[in-house]
Amino acid sequence: MVLNNNSNDIMCCGCPFDFFSMESEIIQNYGCIPTPYGIVNMRVIHNKTWACHNNPIKPCIGAINYLKSKEKPYKIIDSNLLTESDDWHNYIE
Repeated sequence: MVLNNNSNDIMCCGCPFDFFSMESEIIQNYGCIPTPYGIVNMRVIHNKTWACHNNPIKPCIGAINYLKSKEKPYKIIDSNLLTESDDWHNYIE
């Protein structure tokens, strides 16, 4: 797990926003989770929020902190968080 410098929240191991970590690269290469670019598009274009892949009832902290740092919309609008079991591919572009 990685302590995020922007808050006291902890990103889970393999978080796509833990850029270039071995765990996140492996998970993304398997196609199990979207890339950070896809997760940003989910939120900015489709108003959907990606769930933490280790705790799907919570939003991805890495994504929220990244969106905040780039001054993009980050607040959860749709409480139905997207997970690996959803058709998340429909929201990445």
